[in-house]
Amino acid sequence: MVLFPNEHNIIYPNTSEVPMKKKKPTETWMKEYTLDERKAKFFEFCDKFDERKDDLLRDDFQIFSHRLHWHEHPYVDFLKNKNIDNFHKIWYTIAYSFSNEHWGTFKALYDNGQEGLRQRFERNRHARSDLFQIYYPKGTKVSQWLIDAPLKCAHKMHKVLDERQKPWTMMELAKKFETYFKEEGFRSPLYPCKNFARYMAMTWPDQVDPESVLFGGTGHFDGMQQIFGGKNLNGKVKYDIVDGKFIPQNEAAELWMEQMQELVEDPRNPMHTQKLLNIEDKTCFFYKHMAISHGAKRPTKRIPRDWIFPKEFKLES
Repeated sequence: MVLFPNEHNIIYPNTSEVPMKKKKPTETWMKEYTLDERKAKFFEFCDKFDERKDDLLRDDFQIFSHRLHWHEHPYVDFLKNKNIDNFHKIWYTIAYSFSNEHWGTFKALYDNGQEGLRQRFERNRHARSDLFQIYYPKGTKVSQWLIDAPLKCAHKMHKVLDERQKPWTMMELAKKFETYFKEEGFRSPLYPCKNFARYMAMTWPDQVDPESVLFGGTGHFDGMQQIFGGKNLNGKVKYDIVDGKFIPQNEAAELWMEQMQELVEDPRNPMHTQKLLNIEDKTCFFYKHMAISHGAKRPTKRIPRDWIFPKEFKLES
């Protein structure tokens, strides 16, 4: 276990050696902590996540590339007060999500449309290389796909927003677009579709409810296991989306919702809005920080900061 000298760094005293499977712990490193102590460590992480004085949180911005309150993001700030029709909301947000949130790609599209993307991609990378792999159909030239396919999607799918009489929930919208992209040949498009739904909700909350349930991915469940112990619930949760609502279909799903509510309602929780969404996000980051601190994971290769944010943006609140 590495203990960093910086007084602001998050440390994990008295953690335990645990068995590893596929380079991941099979149980929490904090198994000697009480549940309340594990929750306290998570909320300490959230507080320090906001400050950015911890070495990892400060220097490895490509890993921890959101603020504590994720809606405080350049994409949201840039678009939220602009008069944009549903067609363009979908076009911009799909392109942004399927480029793995590449800021330069979004700005080229916003400023100059398809031709802006075409010109930019002649000399610049089209997508971030450090996030979850998006499983494009075999043989796809991703840069050309980003020029053509988000526009095609917006043409076909803008009625999803135009004809809606009440706000979508995030998972409801993500599933709707997942179906579209599976029909377009994608094997597993839910990851970018969930990101699309997140950014739609944070930027236009009158159309997509940012307080609704957003089902987490692998990193989220790794973080939840560190806090709550027991078996990792990743892949075990069965649920359905009925009239937009998240409906648990088994005991694992009910347990996951109970655990999420425990964190949301804890008085130490520093998140004051979009709590389910932000808990889902920060548990993932919490695991990454723990895994790197315990030598189970290495930081990803750093990428240029302007792939992620405009120059004037600061991560610390």
